[in-house]
Amino acid sequence: MVSSLSIVFMVFSLLVSVIVPIGGIIFLKRKYNVSLKTFFIGAAAFFIFAQILEAPIHSYFLKLNSTTSGFLLSTPIAYMLYGGLMAGIFEETARFLCFKFIIKDRDVMSGVTYGLGHGGMEAILIGAISSINSLVYSNLINKGGFQSIMEGLSVPKEVISATYDQFVNSSSIMWAMPGIERIFAMVIHISLSIIVLYAVKERKYIYYVLAILIHAVIDFPAALYQVGVIKNIFLVEGVIFITVLILAMYVFKIFVKKFRNYNEIL
Repeated sequence: MVSSLSIVFMVFSLLVSVIVPIGGIIFLKRKYNVSLKTFFIGAAAFFIFAQILEAPIHSYFLKLNSTTSGFLLSTPIAYMLYGGLMAGIFEETARFLCFKFIIKDRDVMSGVTYGLGHGGMEAILIGAISSINSLVYSNLINKGGFQSIMEGLSVPKEVISATYDQFVNSSSIMWAMPGIERIFAMVIHISLSIIVLYAVKERKYIYYVLAILIHAVIDFPAALYQVGVIKNIFLVEGVIFITVLILAMYVFKIFVKKFRNYNEIL
């Protein structure tokens, strides 16, 4: 049986993934009258660049091409660099192009709004859908229909067994991690959006490159966890938490103050 506490944490992750971006944009609209267009541009940019453009490349290099997949999946450092840099290049380029050619308002709140839309779409597509899947699996397990349905879908027995074991025997707090991770991710997206916006506004494109590198470095621990080099998810989240704090403080102290309307957002 999947414990009640595990299910509570799954619901928590689902609610965080949906309520934080939606509640955030409602707050920003009422408090600062931000552009909803900028929010939706950020959401669309993530979907196009991460889901439509980046995802097929991952599918090719990590699944379809046996040479590259064998090398990357068996070489943790290569996988770490590949995953981090790919995410950084695609997502920071999305920000750069949007701020350069689409979004005309280049104040700091535009960066915040875009970042919330970008990170919010990621939260919904990754955090919310993952949590819904977890809740469906938990319901099937607790009602006793999980194995028969999975077998009916021709899922390999070892996968069924591993999935069942994960849901039944994992620590309950594990299921809160997707929600906590989405909060971290939205702070990261907002911070990086401000950096890229500054790069475009001041034509100092070295900061666009800096955003790519920061994005990649933030993703490194997660990549190492995926290939089994780091085995403790709490260590990964701890490292990300510290990184998020440093990044947010850095952006606030260095970049936010560079925008003319700094005093308006205090």
